Amino acid sequence: MTNISKYDVIIVRFPFASSLKYKARPAVVVSSDYYNKNERDTLLILAISSNVIAKQEFEKKLIKYEDAGLLKPSIFKGSIATIEKEFVVTKIGTLSKVDKDSLEEMIKTIC
Repeated sequence: MTNISKYDVIIVRFPFASSLKYKARPAVVVSSDYYNKNERDTLLILAISSNVIAKQEFEKKLIKYEDAGLLKPSIFKGSIATIEKEFVVTKIGTLSKVDKDSLEEMIKTIC
């Protein structure tokens, strides 16, 4: 997949810990556009979940989740991962300005 940018919301194939099966999950790209062009073909992502009830204090709700291509109210999870680009299924949207700002605030808190 080409043309993946910071703040893009993507669907990623996350592996199950105990098997070779995958489940499609949304995530947001947090790596810079410079990093995203790396020769290893990797991205830094942050998980997104629709389980808003299980939200940790430092996790943030997306204000404009529909603009990001999400179907349900969602939160930014407090887990950042490195993935290979081949695990990206598709891009579904991009964060709004208010959600970009919220994400950056959260990253400052957890990093």
